[in-house]
Amino acid sequence: MSRDVTLVHLKIKEERQPDGSMQQSIGGVDYHRLYVPYKRMIDKGERVQFFGWEKDEDGNSLGYEMLKQFDLSNVKNLVIGRFAQLTNHKRFKEWLTERGVRLVVDNDDFWELENDNPAQEYYKKVAAPNIMACIEIADVVTTPSEYLRDKMSKLRTNAEFVVVHNAVNPEHENWSWNKGDENYSEARFGYVGALGHKKDLKTMGVDWTPYNLNVVDLGGYPEMLGAKSTMPVENIFEYGTQYKEFNVSLCPVKSNIFTRCKSPLKVAEAVYTDTAVIATDATPYREFIEDGKTGLLCKHHLDWRKKVKMLHDNPSMIEDLVEASKEKWKEFFHIDTQNEIRKQVL
Repeated sequence: MSRDVTLVHLKIKEERQPDGSMQQSIGGVDYHRLYVPYKRMIDKGERVQFFGWEKDEDGNSLGYEMLKQFDLSNVKNLVIGRFAQLTNHKRFKEWLTERGVRLVVDNDDFWELENDNPAQEYYKKVAAPNIMACIEIADVVTTPSEYLRDKMSKLRTNAEFVVVHNAVNPEHENWSWNKGDENYSEARFGYVGALGHKKDLKTMGVDWTPYNLNVVDLGGYPEMLGAKSTMPVENIFEYGTQYKEFNVSLCPVKSNIFTRCKSPLKVAEAVYTDTAVIATDATPYREFIEDGKTGLLCKHHLDWRKKVKMLHDNPSMIEDLVEASKEKWKEFFHIDTQNEIRKQVL
C-alpha cells in the first residue's frame, strides 16, 4: 500500500448563532491556509482528509489524540496550522516518525506581537512557544511570506521552508457571485478587517466626510473613521460578499515586524472582486502593487488624502487599476496555481 494520504488538522471553534444554538466553525487563518487549499485538492481527487472536530463520549475534543484512532499505514503527511499545543513536541515528532508520517507546519504569523495587539498576552504565553517548538520539529514549513520565511529559518530547525501564497478559489460562494459587472461611475471605498487594526486605520489620516465609505461593523471602526455606512460581520464562509459594497479596498498597515510578516491577501481578494487597492507603501503590499498602475501606494497622511481624493474625483481610474492588477495577478493568486507548489512538498 502506497503512502499518499495527507491528514489536515483544523482547529474547530463553537460559535453561538442568533437563535441561541451552537455551531462549529473555523477561524480565518485555518480557512485561508488549510480549508480552502486542501478542500480544493479533495475536489480535484487528491487523497486528503480533514480532522479536528471529533469528541469523546464525554463531549471533550479529541484533537491530536484522534491520530491514535487512525490507520496511519497509508498516511504520508500531517499538516497543522501555526502550531499544535502539546506537552512534549519532540516526543510527538518521534511518534510520527516511528509511523512514517512527515510533519508539515503552515505558519502565517510572526510570534512576537506589538504591545497594542489585543492578543499579545496569549501569544506570549501560549502561541509563541508552541509556534517555535513546531517549527523546530517540522519536516516542511509553508508560509505566505518571504519575510516571515527568513525570520523562521533563523530558528534551530532542519525544516524545508516553502512560500505558498494565500489564494482564492473563484468557484467558492465567497467569490462566485462576481459576474464582472461592477459599476465604476462612483468611488465607493470600503474596509474589511478583523479586530485589532485601529492603529493601522489611523495611519491613513483621512477626513472621510466627503467620501462614500463603507466599513465592517467591528471594533468601533465605523465610528472612528466616520463611515457613511456599515457592513455586518459575516462568517468566514460568506465574508467575501462584503466586497459587493465597495470598489476600492483600503489596506492601511502600521509597518512593523509583525505586519511585514503578513500576506497580501487583500490584493488577491481584490483581483477576484474587481476591486482596486489603495494601500500603505510597505511590505507586504509594495511587492504586489505597482503604484499608479495596479493599485495605489501611500507613504504618509498626505499621500492617503491626495490619492483618495484622486479616485473620488476620477472614478474611471478605478477600472484601469482593476484591469491592470487582474492581468498581472489573477493566475498567480488562483488557488490551483498555489496548490501546485503545495503538492510539490507533500
